[in-house]
Amino acid sequence: MKQLRIALLAAVFFYGYGIFSQSIVSLDIEKKNPVVFDFTGIHCVSCPHAHEAIAYAKNHYPQVVAMAFHTGNFAVPGAGEPDFRTFEGDSIESSFAFWKPDAGQYRVVWSYPTVCVNAVGVENNVGTDTLLFLQKIEEVIAEDATVNIGAVAYIDTLKRKMKVEVECYYTSAATDSNYLVVSVTQNGLKSTQAGAGDDYEHKEMFRLSVSNIYGDTLGIPEQGDLIQKTYYFDLPDSIKHQDGNGVELVLQNIQVQAYIQGGDTLVTAYDFIGVPYKKRRAFEILNGVNAEKEYTNLNGIFKTKYENSFSIYPNPANDFVSIKTLRNIDVSTVEILDIYGGVLSVKPISDAGKIPLDGLDEGIYIIRLVFSNGIIASKKFIVR
Repeated sequence: MKQLRIALLAAVFFYGYGIFSQSIVSLDIEKKNPVVFDFTGIHCVSCPHAHEAIAYAKNHYPQVVAMAFHTGNFAVPGAGEPDFRTFEGDSIESSFAFWKPDAGQYRVVWSYPTVCVNAVGVENNVGTDTLLFLQKIEEVIAEDATVNIGAVAYIDTLKRKMKVEVECYYTSAATDSNYLVVSVTQNGLKSTQAGAGDDYEHKEMFRLSVSNIYGDTLGIPEQGDLIQKTYYFDLPDSIKHQDGNGVELVLQNIQVQAYIQGGDTLVTAYDFIGVPYKKRRAFEILNGVNAEKEYTNLNGIFKTKYENSFSIYPNPANDFVSIKTLRNIDVSTVEILDIYGGVLSVKPISDAGKIPLDGLDEGIYIIRLVFSNGIIASKKFIVR
């Protein structure tokens, strides 16, 4: 019998066993979702190039999980500038070691930007080049995941409370202890940015950890294990670092992200001139997900924010697009609309989730899905 583990986190953390069915995560073998760490700062001249490369990759593959950590000297604000640093981000940066394949060693975050994909560092010319970075992302997406992960975040904007449900299903047995990390990032934060001028808009900026910053233990799961965790969290009005003014946490602009890491070990890592740093944490990221978000209205009735209910790729597309739903809900109808909302055609969907685009000229279109439970979701895509 498959083992199921349930954990609840509120004022206390509850962990127990029982038999429940999955409703968020798929039980089929899926491809990995890349998890991108971007160590950055408002005074880093080259950092906007990395931001652009990551945004380009997410435009093609919305399932990419990205987190921008404002840390180090380049993140120290000047007079009148917002302080985007966080204590948790500082802790992650100061303890993290990433594998550098070309150097054959673990490295510490030293130069900026430092970009890692699934805890593996990429060369600066790759991390700041849109096409080269996209290729790196596609290499990860081509790999089968050993664990599938799904998440839904319920956000009460009136009470500033959040409930996050996470499901992890293991299609292969883990080889060591695994850990679940749940974080909150924020879009739409603006400031001056070296290399990009004034009124620069930051995306996916790390704001806080919902789980332990180093992850909550999942044990050593076996093949067929379904692990479910639920977190309850009070969302602060702002995020404050040291004695500076707090930066507002706008709930309509937040994203909740979760990832699973394994192989957690302490290593000696080096900076770019070869100085060693002992007892740095190295790990492998097995899979990640951008949580679907559901908001409450003032009466406390949940109202779905649908844009994260499915992903579409490739985008731009040529002959077909593939869709991946973030919940185990059947799709009953697929419609292609023009940019003004007029229905152009009703399309079939294959078992592999592929939708043909025959008869469409180059341009911008909308794909609209009607799910079996009545949910309607739509996204824009480009045909080239």
